Amino acid sequence: MKAWVMTDTGAPDVLQLQTIEPPQPAAGEVLIRVSASGFNPIDTKIRAGLALIAPASGILGCDVCGVIEALGPDVTAFKVGDRVYGMSGGVKGTQGSLAQYQVADARLLALAPESLTDEQAAAMPLVSLTADQALQRLQISAGDALYIGGASGGVGQMALQLASAMGCDVTGSAGTAERVAHIDAMGGKGVLHSEAADLVVDGKVFGKVLDTFGGPGLQMALQLAAPYGQVATINARAQYDLGQAHAKALTLHAVFVLLPLLNGIGREAFGQRLQQIAQQLDNGSLKPLAIEVFSSQDVVEVHRRYESEGAEKKLVIKADY
Repeated sequence: MKAWVMTDTGAPDVLQLQTIEPPQPAAGEVLIRVSASGFNPIDTKIRAGLALIAPASGILGCDVCGVIEALGPDVTAFKVGDRVYGMSGGVKGTQGSLAQYQVADARLLALAPESLTDEQAAAMPLVSLTADQALQRLQISAGDALYIGGASGGVGQMALQLASAMGCDVTGSAGTAERVAHIDAMGGKGVLHSEAADLVVDGKVFGKVLDTFGGPGLQMALQLAAPYGQVATINARAQYDLGQAHAKALTLHAVFVLLPLLNGIGREAFGQRLQQIAQQLDNGSLKPLAIEVFSSQDVVEVHRRYESEGAEKKLVIKADY
């Protein structure tokens, strides 16, 4: 099979398209014929050697949508021919989805949303599960005032939608007026990043705060949190001044959604939650992310482009090898 293999750590050109033997599913695993692979920023960190969780196969790609080709022993939840999606690998102990075929733990998968294309479905798992875990850690419930730093990004959009569906009053920040308008259109109250400090000056604080940036974004989150409030961040890899957290007796949660892939604990919950999210996408209570689709020949360029200019939409790689 064709697969993009990380031959070393470093610049994007350490990724090379190779022909290798297709994997075979072990007990509890399925073989997926990959239709699309979702790109995530963690892919660049692993490739660059900044996150030391690379898969032994060298094949990156956490998110997948595809069709089950074969079942390993003891798999009863799926059948050959099922169209599935999931946050299925791309880290140590797993194989990623940047290949024609992928073996994956069946517990990490769910039937893909029927109303979404393969590319749309491949964009959803990691961001949806990250948002869901963050909201669980924050103990979100109806009536909560929630602030999301970066509400127009992938994780932010899903957190906004999930929290709004639960009856929360959501305020979220974005970097441009266009993105602020998008937050408003999704049911939140949008503000520019540069206006977040004004909320503090005006005495506006939140019982629950989600930071999707880290760095200055987390410092602002601590300022915006009400006394005894809760703050969740998806990027705690830095040194921070926790004076605000101490002064206001805040509870701080670090969310690392890939941990069950690394330690094997809690994988069942991911597949179950993705099945619920698929139902919400199909009934229209959740909206899919805007995506930009690339050919499988363009993986190196996707990495280069993201590292040089970021991305306005969720990037997805079509498995057209």
